[in-house]
Amino acid sequence: MWIRLACTFLLAGAGAAHALPLVDQALTRDDVKAQKVRIEEQYDQAQTRCRRVQGHARELCNERARGERDIQQAELQLQAEPTGDNDQKLRTARAEAAYSLALVRCKDFDGQARGVCRDDAKSVFNEAKAEAKLQREVSEQELRSAVTVRDRTAQQERVAETEFNAARERCEVLPGEGRANCLLDAKKRFGRL
Repeated sequence: MWIRLACTFLLAGAGAAHALPLVDQALTRDDVKAQKVRIEEQYDQAQTRCRRVQGHARELCNERARGERDIQQAELQLQAEPTGDNDQKLRTARAEAAYSLALVRCKDFDGQARGVCRDDAKSVFNEAKAEAKLQREVSEQELRSAVTVRDRTAQQERVAETEFNAARERCEVLPGEGRANCLLDAKKRFGRL
């Protein structure tokens, strides 16, 4: 039962804390390659640390390292390509990491307790996968909203630029001090000061 509570807490916290990155923050190919190398280096370091311990602790350590690597790779993929599918993959990676860790912890039990522990871990995992599917649609709507806002903002900036240029051209035909006052007024109106 404690496995179910721990997994539920981990998965709920991981899912609730996750939010889609802004679409404007997409990574370049070089950034993605560098991040992949960093992730693999961290995984290798974690594997090296795991070699220091023996038995069940080593197995737990290895599962934790694998889970962290898989989650980081899914997060990187989501940052590189923010889509609903990649959001679902990240949530599923978190669920799989918690599930595999729970299965290793279940090995501590014998007989019927082990079976109950595995069943609890499996049900929590299935719930998390179902939640990931549901959250996919929400993520896609968030992305569409972000793209719409970005497009509308860009369009508004283009219109403001056009209006400012037209006002500046009208000011250019005025003589001396009138031109300076007109330009100053146009800059104030369009936030160019």
